[in-house]
Amino acid sequence: MKKAIAILGGAFDPVHLGHLALAEDTFAELDLDAIWFVPTAQSPLKDEPPGLHEAGRLDLLRLALADFPDFQICRVELRRGGTSYTIDTVRQLEVRYPNVTFSWIIGADQVRLLDRWRDIGELARRVRFIVVARPGVEMALFQTDIPGLRLQRVASRLLDISSTDIRLRIAEGKAVNHLLPKPVGDLIMERKFYSKF
Repeated sequence: MKKAIAILGGAFDPVHLGHLALAEDTFAELDLDAIWFVPTAQSPLKDEPPGLHEAGRLDLLRLALADFPDFQICRVELRRGGTSYTIDTVRQLEVRYPNVTFSWIIGADQVRLLDRWRDIGELARRVRFIVVARPGVEMALFQTDIPGLRLQRVASRLLDISSTDIRLRIAEGKAVNHLLPKPVGDLIMERKFYSKF
């Protein structure tokens, strides 16, 4: 029997409670063996590199996932470096783990952008996309012309949290404890990540 693993990719700059809620709800609803968090080296759909260096983002992820035995960190994109294209990651993982069936978790807001993903036709053949609810995005309105695209909808808690907002709040000296796992928030404050002070 092949294992079923879902991948949650992102900068995780920083990882926050929204990421964890999304992963928890996906794991609870679907028959998965694990969820792998895959931090990007550089997203192809973002102009700026992550604000925090690789080591810092990994330290925060390790703290966030410490109490979740079914959630793991996969460093494949960080090790490869450069722009993190999903198709390259999937090809690499399928070779390395032939006994695993991979799915890719995305927010509902990303469905309309899938036609901009590199080699999306091949990617659609290789993985199922798990689509989780996002604030302000209607889950029933998915329409795409991508042949063979498989979308699995998952109802998740609608936590309107963004890493961008967290970074801005920290830079402005505002509270973020309610947006982050406590160990993550503690390390950010201890090391003065994202702070201008």
